[in-house]
Amino acid sequence: MEIKFQKEYLSDLYTGNIKPYKEYKSNPQLVKQYVKTINTLKSVTRIEQLYQLKSLHYEKKIGNLNGVSAVYVNKQYRILFNEVASVEDGLEIDILEIEDLSKHYEN
Repeated sequence: MEIKFQKEYLSDLYTGNIKPYKEYKSNPQLVKQYVKTINTLKSVTRIEQLYQLKSLHYEKKIGNLNGVSAVYVNKQYRILFNEVASVEDGLEIDILEIEDLSKHYEN
């Protein structure tokens, strides 16, 4: 699956450029887990496979985040993303657009 980052800091964290981001610089374990979670998302070929990976706690959000999906990075952080269907086959998800790395219960 293809991953697109909507914010520059998300791409920087994935590539290891954490120097400008004080919050993440002091938490290398979070960055390591973030990279691991992104790699897991890349390895998935169908969105249904995320339900089988219980450690990710994949869910479609409701309310203010309606239309957004989320997976856990750890107990405190989650990755919010949009699922973009392929042009040819609307049933298959080809691209995940990573929106944010956020703390739970903070919008």
